[in-house]
Amino acid sequence: MRQSLLTVLAVISMATGPSASQDQPAPKEENCRTAIEAGLEQLRRTPPDLNSRDDEDRRKLLADMERLVETNRRAGVSECRTWTQMMGKAFNQ
Repeated sequence: MRQSLLTVLAVISMATGPSASQDQPAPKEENCRTAIEAGLEQLRRTPPDLNSRDDEDRRKLLADMERLVETNRRAGVSECRTWTQMMGKAFNQ
């Protein structure tokens, strides 16, 4: 996968991801849900400098993420668990 797509994924995780430090409690479900929606929205936007292969990779990743979210929500999986799974998928590309 190309560097530009990895940059998009890094920005998503830093800009939208819930975080917990020793001073802060674990993220709440609504924060994780917001992060999921923002991450998906960011992936839906096509950066102007993507070549066709990178765009194809982005679309595939988006489809995988949307499927994961839909499946997990139907199964009643925690939004924070889903967010963690999304980040694992994004960075294991």
